[in-house]
Amino acid sequence: MENTKGKIKLGIYGIGLLMMGVIAISSSLATIGARFPELSQTMIQNLISISCIVIIPTTIVVGKLMQTFSKKNIVMAGIIIFIIGGVAPAFMTSFTAILVMRAVLGIGVGVCQVVSTAIAVEEFSGTEQDKVQGTLQSSQMVGLAIMVFTGGKLADIQWNYVFYVHLLAVLALILVAIMIPNTKPKKDTASGVVQKAKFTSATWGWIIFMFVLFINFQIYNVSLSYLIAEKKLGTAADAGLSVAFFAAGGFVMGLLYGKLAKIARNCTTSVGCLMLVVSFVIISSASNLNMCYVGSIFFGMAIASTLPGIFINTGMSVDTFSAGMAISAVTCAQNFGQFICPFIVNPLSAAISRGSNVITCFIIGALLAAILTIIMLLWGIKKNKKISLIKSPNL
Repeated sequence: MENTKGKIKLGIYGIGLLMMGVIAISSSLATIGARFPELSQTMIQNLISISCIVIIPTTIVVGKLMQTFSKKNIVMAGIIIFIIGGVAPAFMTSFTAILVMRAVLGIGVGVCQVVSTAIAVEEFSGTEQDKVQGTLQSSQMVGLAIMVFTGGKLADIQWNYVFYVHLLAVLALILVAIMIPNTKPKKDTASGVVQKAKFTSATWGWIIFMFVLFINFQIYNVSLSYLIAEKKLGTAADAGLSVAFFAAGGFVMGLLYGKLAKIARNCTTSVGCLMLVVSFVIISSASNLNMCYVGSIFFGMAIASTLPGIFINTGMSVDTFSAGMAISAVTCAQNFGQFICPFIVNPLSAAISRGSNVITCFIIGALLAAILTIIMLLWGIKKNKKISLIKSPNL
């Protein structure tokens, strides 16, 4: 039994390597842009944004598919789609065709994001689930680091070679094929009533929280390079190096998440939100690149210490049959928050800013993260007290 669980963990972590595949080519966007000089910078950036948009409906569709088909078959199909959408642009010269394949890649990433977490929720519980979810975050960071840095070196050789980084998915496909059991979902058909996924008020609360949190998270992704340029702290390459520190912070915290969750229990998510406050305060006041890198480390730690708890609590807020769909909805909220962030934060920053709009964006992010910290701290304290009373009813 223990050996079987160990294999499942390896399969889950294999999927995790691909979960940030959308930004695998981020370090090479300028190189790709040089190949298409007639296109604007915004159009080149669509190579990433179009994948994010496609992930949104994909997560909902996958949630429905998991009610009928085995998660193993779904994720294997998703990984194959990932490989096709990721590698095919290496053989293309039409930007439109490349953009279409990037949309296909988004489908594969969306499948991996939902199914990896759903398997973890289904197969593990308690402190073991905390550890699995934490290590899953670390595997995401490892996959991100491998693809971004390898992609940069490949692009230096030739612009289209960067797309070969998506071949990392072959390793994930092998791990899933060998390690993940082919278990079909169980449906309650004894009553003759078709079973449907049902969300509780707690489920909707986590969906809203994830949406707001990732509006905040996206501030870092879309604004850091502009802040570094505006403050004249470094070049675009220096801004790209922040990915290394972001990934390092996330990797370390992912490994430590189980211990953090054991100590803080239901207050763990509030600790992550607090780290986000620290990250944004450091970055907004940065006077040199090192401060930006320190802020990036805290940002990676914030992601790795908030996401596991959100997914775990979402899965626990519904019955087993509904868990997959609930996780799909939360993942959808995550990607929608990322997509809509610039349309909310940038106008707000411009309206209230008396100086730098970019710095104001990070200040807004710090304030919003502080509010989320307080909300989750109060929720966590209440939840911890409730659990303590259940365990010790005579106290």
